[in-house]
Amino acid sequence: MWNYFNPVEIIFGENRFKEVHDALKNKNYIIITHPEEIFKKYSDELKSSSNPPLSIMTDVQPNPDYKDILELQKKFSSINESVDYILAIGGGSVTDTAKAIAAFKDKQEYLTDFVRNKKSPRVENPIKIIAIPTTSGTSSELTCWATIWDKEKNNKLSLAHKSLYAEKTIIDPSIMVDKPLGLTISTGLDALSHSMESIWNINANPVSASHAIQASKLVLENLPLLTKDLRNVELRSNIALACVHAGLAFSNTKTAIAHNLSYPVTLNYGIQHGIACSFTLPMITKSMVGIDSVAEERLKLIFNNNLENAADHLSEFMRSLEVPLNLNEIKVPVQEWNNIVDDAFLGERGKNFIGNKEAFISSAKSMGLY
Repeated sequence: MWNYFNPVEIIFGENRFKEVHDALKNKNYIIITHPEEIFKKYSDELKSSSNPPLSIMTDVQPNPDYKDILELQKKFSSINESVDYILAIGGGSVTDTAKAIAAFKDKQEYLTDFVRNKKSPRVENPIKIIAIPTTSGTSSELTCWATIWDKEKNNKLSLAHKSLYAEKTIIDPSIMVDKPLGLTISTGLDALSHSMESIWNINANPVSASHAIQASKLVLENLPLLTKDLRNVELRSNIALACVHAGLAFSNTKTAIAHNLSYPVTLNYGIQHGIACSFTLPMITKSMVGIDSVAEERLKLIFNNNLENAADHLSEFMRSLEVPLNLNEIKVPVQEWNNIVDDAFLGERGKNFIGNKEAFISSAKSMGLY
């Protein structure tokens, strides 16, 4: 028995950004986006339209922090008219920030209660969201949760509420062609991690697994090619489609052990999220052999029915993208890593994992992590 749910309308294809005008017709909206010049042309197009935004907020940083969101809430409180929609244009950090503003609006005490006082999120009539991703990785446009970091307290929280799914997402690969190599790799690996994490997951179901298999195959086949031809729209489209499949997969399962291992690696050692949550995929894959027959069959569909060599295949794939695969390369001391592993398996995402710590550690050692 299983359930599957995802309410987001997906508008996919080249040059479909323009359809945002019809989506926002006669609506009051604000734009949340990144501060870099590359994003300005999209907000400028809307600013000069017949229905300009009430406000354009660009103070969004990677891994949105509690204090940054507090500042955006202050700006939101200065808007005198009611806001029907938030238009999020950018990567996952932008969409996550949009969800926080949609949920808490100008109620800073609600955000503080959630982040600092560890209370359940108080979400009342959230503002509707239209998400336009400019990268292919986080799939935040297809999930109902957002990651909020509290760097001062060295903490990471997941804001989750069924009402925080975007109403629609416009996925236009043609606006992704100007993304640099490092970001392309990191976000592509994030999509791979999301898809594989939804397979070795206690919440997996046949529909999520089908999406996960398609996502994984698309990333493995297309990401190395894209790194050599960054402006290739067809390859961008394939990776964007992989991200859609990954989002439709893990929006129903959440992530698992690879992501739980990644958070302190990002917080304490500055490793990009997409790298931090993917460098352990080969060893986790190896640890899955003999654990669960259903998950094994699903993983085999990704690796041409050869699970025995899947971990080595993944390692070669990662190395081709110059991803670090051992503790020396990511500069994490062994004792600290052992603590990270212990904590990760006790955490919520760790408990989603159908494998076990002993098999993971054994596989990690055999593959040279230590």
